[in-house]
Amino acid sequence: MFQQVASNLPISIYREFRKAIVTGYWSNGMLLTDKQRRTCEQALFFHEQNQTDICH
Repeated sequence: MFQQVASNLPISIYREFRKAIVTGYWSNGMLLTDKQRRTCEQALFFHEQNQTDICH
């Protein structure tokens, strides 16, 4: 289920996750925890994999 949801993230959520990983903070200023970072990284991995599959 996680993989399916992550593969179809709206672009706004994708950008929020990417920004949080880069800065270490959410857009509301809250610190990104290690667990949240890992979850965001996994979600972006599946999303980017899905985008690559669509393009080929």
